[in-house]
Amino acid sequence: MKKLIPLFFLFFIHLFNCQYAEGQYYESEIYKLKLRIEKGDKKALYELTPYFDSSKKLAEYLGHHYHETEEFYLAKRVIEENFIFPEQAINLEEIKNSETYSDFLTKTINKINYSPELETFYITPLKDRKDFIEFRELPIAKLQKLIKRRSEIITKDWIKARGIDVLIRQNNPESLVKICEEFYRLRDKFNFFNRDQEDFPELLKLLIHKDIGSVGRNDYRVWDTDDSNFDNNAILNLLIYFSKNYKNFVWDNSSHCFINKSLKSKQIDDVANLFEELSNDNDSIALNTFIKLSQSDTKRVNEISAEKERNILSSTNPIIPMFPYRFLSQLSLLTLYYRQNHIDFQGTKDLHTYIEKLSSKISLKERREYENYLIDHLTLQDLTPLEYWSLIYEKRPKLSESVSRILDIYYTKNWDTILNDEKLLELYLKKSLLYGRIGINGNVNYYLFKFTGNGNDVIKLLDKIKSEDPDIVFQIENAKKMCLKSFDYPISPQKISGGNFNSEKVDLKDETEKIKVTAKDSDDFEYKILKLFSKVGYSQIPEALQILEKLNFKENSYNNKYSMFERDFGFFVIENWKDKKVRDGFISVYQSHTEKELYKYYLDLAGIDYKNQDESLDYDKIYEILKFNIVTPFTGSQELENEVGAIVKLLELDQNTTLGYPDKLCNSAGMYICPPSDRAWEWRKYLKDKKLLKEEHSKIVSFNYGYYIDKVLLYREINSK
Repeated sequence: MKKLIPLFFLFFIHLFNCQYAEGQYYESEIYKLKLRIEKGDKKALYELTPYFDSSKKLAEYLGHHYHETEEFYLAKRVIEENFIFPEQAINLEEIKNSETYSDFLTKTINKINYSPELETFYITPLKDRKDFIEFRELPIAKLQKLIKRRSEIITKDWIKARGIDVLIRQNNPESLVKICEEFYRLRDKFNFFNRDQEDFPELLKLLIHKDIGSVGRNDYRVWDTDDSNFDNNAILNLLIYFSKNYKNFVWDNSSHCFINKSLKSKQIDDVANLFEELSNDNDSIALNTFIKLSQSDTKRVNEISAEKERNILSSTNPIIPMFPYRFLSQLSLLTLYYRQNHIDFQGTKDLHTYIEKLSSKISLKERREYENYLIDHLTLQDLTPLEYWSLIYEKRPKLSESVSRILDIYYTKNWDTILNDEKLLELYLKKSLLYGRIGINGNVNYYLFKFTGNGNDVIKLLDKIKSEDPDIVFQIENAKKMCLKSFDYPISPQKISGGNFNSEKVDLKDETEKIKVTAKDSDDFEYKILKLFSKVGYSQIPEALQILEKLNFKENSYNNKYSMFERDFGFFVIENWKDKKVRDGFISVYQSHTEKELYKYYLDLAGIDYKNQDESLDYDKIYEILKFNIVTPFTGSQELENEVGAIVKLLELDQNTTLGYPDKLCNSAGMYICPPSDRAWEWRKYLKDKKLLKEEHSKIVSFNYGYYIDKVLLYREINSK
């Protein structure tokens, strides 16, 4: 307790300082000046001058966030938020102290005016300013969305408060400029964000049936408020344009919008219309649109994707890939390459049948049967459509997992064929670059790792390629570098961690009762129970299950009291531990089998091919399982253990060693996940060093090696500093 007293003291001192600093802010003269300037007090502009030399600390709150600043920065922000600077007068960055600010006032004071409608000071009248506005036709789908939103927007408070709804009902074009005035009056400030922001430009677009692009931050033209470059300057440009031109708009009863006959508007094409359908609520329409766009004009797809990518808050139908515009940029380039080189990417009817099967919820045994069949029967020409549709169906995680394993093994088995066929090698290099540019986690990023340790002979094959494709030329050099890198089993020296340590014999009943008494609340109770039971070893499993059955976790808790059985022991094939019948079935197997027999039982149940006909372990089959069956999805970041944990436990029991690792695969405690990658690398080395392998195994690395180097080792390196 003595150690805690200084900490409490420091906490209260900090809290007092924060409250004192905040009090200073609201009571300070600069804060009062800020309020006066916001109301248009011109004299307050002069009185602000000395604060541009002040470094006095102030505190303010942005929502619930404490923000510490200085009077100089607050003074500068007050001017920035309440002044429309003329293009040629002064750059805000040039105001660095009271002298430069005073100089600015001296030169411009007679020209400074205040607009109560906009709640801002200005020098150059809007009619004398240049606007940076561009118009284009609205995509049909976008116009239809706006029409549906009309009644919702028209009833908003900001419309009624300024009488804009009346002007709209009167078909008065003054409504256009009034919308812009209110938009600018409600512009973003440090402590104010207009939550109706998108309504303003959408109403303008609806009233004139045109899409409007306004120049905002970094001189980017923005077409939506979700664009990362949208700022108050974009609003100002709208205001300038409509202030000068609203009288040129006339209501047209036939089209139900204002028309300006002198307005120049860019035409749009089918590609632009398609992009709007990506947000269609109908899954089939959205997905088919995505497919069409992936095969559309590359230049247009990339142009619009770049624009849409900046719309950081915009959403599309959840059935299409997570990063739709990144996917489309690369897929359109790939499909162009396929068409130019007469490469089929649509696939056969049979292939699509298997894609649907692998997308569905089936047992691991069935899944492996389908995967292994495809590995044995696919042709190299089938791989491109398999990859293409896996990217299209990125939101099908089970498909992504299966395809990743299929491709990994198939490419390894057929590596020599690819290397010795220039067209196939060029195709592989092209894919390796464009897949990586999508910018999503997964084995799409690790194609180039297959060149690891290939040596000078493969470099010579790469040098023979005389492609004019810059992507292929670029990737040839990267592949050559990989050829010169040597492969070594990436074994970690750290084998024990907070999430993985040796099991302990625990008095579960007694310790559970103690937790019931000492737990502060239900969350604390669940946390401590999971931590306690994470220590349990194989021998205490029946007791652990018996006690856990009687413990109540909150119904909506994110904690699963049986998670240790899913993560800690390698019981990969058992899916629903919450089901009493499943638990009883497991206990029956547990009690009638030795530990080694139990792992064999569940491996057999899943149809895993790991042994010889005489029931002895086939170390060559096991070596391949260790190499390929910890799977990272084709697109996705999770390492999937599958049967590898059970295989590792079987090897430990068979060889009577854990290779220095804990006797448990994980001590998850409801929060840790421990894919057995490290153990798999070391066991592969062990099998080779102990000469337990009878066959020659391919030296071509798995995709998982790329993931391990790129993610796992990098993560450890960062966290070791």
